[in-house]
Amino acid sequence: MRHSFLFVLLFLGFQALAQQKVSYAIQLGKMSHDQLIVEVKPPALKAGPVEYCFPKIVPGTYANYDFGRYISNFKALDASGKELKITKKSVNQYVIKEGQKIAKISYAVDDTWDSPEIEGEYVFEPAGTSFQADTLFALNTHGLLGYFKGFEKMAIELEISHPKNLFGASSIKSIQKGNKDLFRAQNYQEIVDAPILYSVPDTLTLTLGKSEVLISVFSPNHTINAEQIAEKIVPLLEAQKNYLGGDLPVKRYAFLIVLSEQLKNGNFGALEHAQSSFYYLPEGNIQTLGQTIQDVCAHEFFHILTPLNIHSEEIGNFDFIQPRMSQHLWLYEGLTEYAAHHMQVKYGLTDLGQFMSTIQEKWQTMHMQFNNEIPFTEMSKKVLDTHKDQYSNVYQKGALLGFGLDLTLRKGSNGTYGTQDMMRDLAKEYGPNKSFKDDVLFDKLVQITGQAGLADYFKNYIAGNKELPLNAWLNDIGYGLRDKHEANENPTYSLTLGFDFQALSINSESKRVYIGAEPGINEFGKSLDLRAKDELISVNGLPLDISNFVKSTEEFIQKIRVGEVFDLEIARPNGQGGFDIYHLRAPFERTKVDAQNTIYELKNPTEAQLKLRKDWLRS
Repeated sequence: MRHSFLFVLLFLGFQALAQQKVSYAIQLGKMSHDQLIVEVKPPALKAGPVEYCFPKIVPGTYANYDFGRYISNFKALDASGKELKITKKSVNQYVIKEGQKIAKISYAVDDTWDSPEIEGEYVFEPAGTSFQADTLFALNTHGLLGYFKGFEKMAIELEISHPKNLFGASSIKSIQKGNKDLFRAQNYQEIVDAPILYSVPDTLTLTLGKSEVLISVFSPNHTINAEQIAEKIVPLLEAQKNYLGGDLPVKRYAFLIVLSEQLKNGNFGALEHAQSSFYYLPEGNIQTLGQTIQDVCAHEFFHILTPLNIHSEEIGNFDFIQPRMSQHLWLYEGLTEYAAHHMQVKYGLTDLGQFMSTIQEKWQTMHMQFNNEIPFTEMSKKVLDTHKDQYSNVYQKGALLGFGLDLTLRKGSNGTYGTQDMMRDLAKEYGPNKSFKDDVLFDKLVQITGQAGLADYFKNYIAGNKELPLNAWLNDIGYGLRDKHEANENPTYSLTLGFDFQALSINSESKRVYIGAEPGINEFGKSLDLRAKDELISVNGLPLDISNFVKSTEEFIQKIRVGEVFDLEIARPNGQGGFDIYHLRAPFERTKVDAQNTIYELKNPTEAQLKLRKDWLRS
């Protein structure tokens, strides 16, 4: 009898434990006013108020998105269907006074891609949501699912009912039952780390070593398919496997790719996750888009190392409402960007000339668009507010910091040890469940590498604002950076619109391209009185808005002849919150190209330079 009673207690205990989960349900086929309805069943809650929250920010993004902005008609119901009292604490937080009575929560969600009426920070498409009935549902789950505060570690079930013609691709394998998919996750962080792409299936599953790789593509005009993208990704993953030590560190990985025929905000790219990456790219054919896909996929896939598996406590214990930023964006984004390009040249996917062109472009863009007086650690810590406009420098100066660090390590080890080795050794110390302390990383890297000289590197170039010695780094491997004197010896001329493309940025409010800084204006532009912050409207009547910019500039360059009338229409800020429209006119002329800060190969590199180059490129 005692044993039977014990069995009953154990059975009831396991049953109660099994019920301790948060369950979500979404019906994609039942949109109302372009909104999806989310229903949530809570775990057993104690008496008293409970808070249901939506993320202010999510890992991998560096902006306050406030996903609660897209929520409406929020209701909490008891078992009889009666509405419970709710207080809206902030745009992202709802407090239900009698939490123990909650039987169900429901709310409506607008998608971020197509809700211009909702004010606030522009949500980068790879981090957002799109609801297109019977065609496409781009579901970054952090834009749909909230969480009960204090229950973030609880198990999750997400049931999605979908039209029969759509397939849901994700890094989490679903349990499929008819037109319903059940996704299970260990906790909230895991479910929001696994975006889902529902579309008419164009998918491919590959096996690489011990890893399964899913590719899912949505191309509105069917210009590219999953098989073509696989041809680009497979050699990339083989190279990355070798770069990472011989194995892909994931059992399953998903590339979720949405192509758009019109980039509404002029931006494209991707967002990384632990076992997947979500892409928003311009639609084109594989010939025009292939290298872009290769570069972006290389970068995002390398994020399986940082910050997803090697990270500080700020990321390991991520707070979705009041996030703390790490000071190590140079590691998370900068070194990742460098590795994505170094890996390609190291394993023959690109050549050394192309790699050096990339380094040159990053050097020039860094000086044209960003304030390099700000120490990188400070920029990282304050990237959500004070230095928010400096974030993109992680892909410019951040990548150059990775390049310099790699060469510094190799120079100090007679070519035998670089950033690849450093990251492997760092991974042995830490991992997805063990975070490092933000303030001790530099000391830890000096210890791990055994190179005391790294302390000065970190102090001068990452924690400090000393000018990067790019020319010295290049000289180490037999290359150089032209100075002003060298550039003026053999000038070249080109057809331009008066500015360098590296200097351009996008005004997300006016949807116009503008000139970010004075150094990006060349001699022809100065003769026109072109100024920094001028926004481009048209050139000789051809529209220069975001969607037409590339097409119009190419058409203009092909048609224009030296001496013909050049008419650049611009909008210039008037200091009162508005713009004045000007037409800058002049006879068109060839522009002297500033060859300063261009990279070239030394004519007679030394044996030591060639050896270090060989060691740096050895696969």
